[in-house]
Amino acid sequence: MYVKTVMNHVYTNQYGSVVYAWDVANEILHANNSGWEAVYGNNRKNASYVKKAFNYAYDTLEYFKLTDSVKLFYNDYNTYMEVNDVITLVNY
Repeated sequence: MYVKTVMNHVYTNQYGSVVYAWDVANEILHANNSGWEAVYGNNRKNASYVKKAFNYAYDTLEYFKLTDSVKLFYNDYNTYMEVNDVITLVNY
């Protein structure tokens, strides 16, 4: 709901055309006691809520015909220290 609501708000506003990227999921590998974990569990490398967030974001871009011009990102810090975990999460 949050992903679709925010993206719809931006793209139906006058400034939607300036958005070229979205940070869909942020610091999942370093999350501590997040509300998402209470619902989905703490498997950070196969986090179903991350996959759902990216799917919802992509669907919204598709609706506005922006899949070719707007990029979706996963953002984290110190990824060089756990590159294999990031790859596992992204591939999931």
